[in-house]
Amino acid sequence: MFKEMLIALVAILGMGVFYAVLVYYLVRLISKKAFKLTLTKAEAIEILVWLAIVFFSMVMIIKQNWNLFLPIVLLLVPMINLRRSNRKYREMENHE
Repeated sequence: MFKEMLIALVAILGMGVFYAVLVYYLVRLISKKAFKLTLTKAEAIEILVWLAIVFFSMVMIIKQNWNLFLPIVLLLVPMINLRRSNRKYREMENHE
């Protein structure tokens, strides 16, 4: 029984990693082709985290499962601060 659970856990983690890498490259490709903007790795990962926050928030609201909703809301504060600092860094980079 433990062996089957371990195989299932590894399969689920592998699937999550695969989809995260796929979304990472899709976000960079879409930003380059559609918006003519080359994202840094940090910006692409930031967009990926924002998408995950929105997805999990919607799932928690739809299923009315509030166990993970509070940590998701609390994660918004550092993400907003990160967005502001990245914007300031990009503006300083463009002015030089």
